[in-house]
Amino acid sequence: MEVIFIILFILLVNTFIIRTISSRYSVASENYLWVLFIVHYLLTIAYLVYSSSSRSDSQNYYYTTFNVNDWLTLFQTGTKFVGFVLWPFSNVLELSYFSNMIIFSYFGYLGAVFFYVTAKENIQLRNNWKNYSPIELLFLLPNLHFWTSSIGKGSIISLGIGLLAFGLSRFNKRILSIIIASFLVYMIRPHIFFAIVAASILGLLFTRIGIKPIFKWLFIVLSAGVFIYISGDVLRFADSDSIDVTSSSSISHRASQLSSANSGVDIQNYNLLYKIFTFWFRPLFFDGLGAMGFICSFENLLCLILFIIAIKEGFKNWSKWNGLFKIFVFAFLIGSFILCQVTGNLGIAMRQKVQFMPFFFIIYCKAISYRQKELS
Repeated sequence: MEVIFIILFILLVNTFIIRTISSRYSVASENYLWVLFIVHYLLTIAYLVYSSSSRSDSQNYYYTTFNVNDWLTLFQTGTKFVGFVLWPFSNVLELSYFSNMIIFSYFGYLGAVFFYVTAKENIQLRNNWKNYSPIELLFLLPNLHFWTSSIGKGSIISLGIGLLAFGLSRFNKRILSIIIASFLVYMIRPHIFFAIVAASILGLLFTRIGIKPIFKWLFIVLSAGVFIYISGDVLRFADSDSIDVTSSSSISHRASQLSSANSGVDIQNYNLLYKIFTFWFRPLFFDGLGAMGFICSFENLLCLILFIIAIKEGFKNWSKWNGLFKIFVFAFLIGSFILCQVTGNLGIAMRQKVQFMPFFFIIYCKAISYRQKELS
C-alpha cells in the first residue's frame, strides 16, 4: 500500500513538473517527457531484477542507513552523504526499500530532464523521426537511465550535474540552481565538482562569443575562487599533497579495490589512451560480459560512431562555439580523465561514465547542428 502511495505521489509531482517545463521551455512535447519517464522507470524495474541475484549497493545503503540514529553523523562528503539524503525517508517516514528506490530513481530521471532541457534551449535541430530530433532520441538511450535508477551516488549526482548544466546555461538568471547543484555534486564527489569548476574556467578562457566580457570575467574570478577554496578538500579526499589527484595513494588503492570487484575486466593497468577508450566505449561485443555486456555493446558502438562524427564536425566549427558548450567539452574530458583513473574494472566504468555522457550527447548535437545549417 505504501509503495502505491509513493507511485501516485511521484505521478502527481511529475505531472506538475512536466506541465511547468512544457510551458516555460522549448521541449518536443509533454508526451515526450512522459515517454522519458516511462523509459526511466521500466529500466528501474530492470535494475531491480538485475540486482536481485545478489545484495546490491542500493540495499547496503538502505540497511546501513536504517541503523543510524543520528542524522547529522551522515553529513559528510562521499558515500555517507547518500545516507544523509536517504535518512529522512527511511528513518523518519519509515519508507521501505522499494519506496526509496522509486524516490531515488526519480532523482535520476530529473537529472536527465535537466540535461534535456539544457540541450533543447541551446541547440536547434530538425526532427528526424515524428516529432523527435537526435536530442530526444539520445536521451532515451538506456544506460543513462539504468545506472541512475537506484539508491546510491548515481541518482543524486545525475540530478546534481544535470541541474548544474541547466544553471550554467543561463548562469546570470539561475544562481539558485547553480548553488543547489554545486552543493549536491560537491557532497557526493568533490573531485567531480573540482573538474567542473576547472572546466568552467577553461571554457570561458577559450571563448570570445556568447557572453559579455564583464560577466565572463566575473564568472572566471568566482570559479577560480571556488577552485582554490575546494582544492584543499579534494586533496584530503585523494590523500595527496599535489593538485594531481590521480597520482595519490588513496586513489590508487581505491582503483585496486575496484579492480577486484566481480563486475568485469580489470582496466587498472591499461595505458592512458586505451583506458580512456575503454571508459567511453566498452564493453563492445568482443568483451564477452554476458547479456548485460552484449546489450550495452550496441549503445557503446553507437556512441563510438557519434564520437567520430562529433570530432569531425565540432573541430572545424570550434571557433563558433560559445562558452557554455566549451565548458561542457572540458567537463566531459576532465571528468572522464579523472574517473577513468579511479575506475578499476569495466563493470564499474559502465556506471561511472553515465554522469558525463549527457555532456557528450549535447556536444554531439551541437556539432551536427552546424552541418544541418550548411545543408539547409
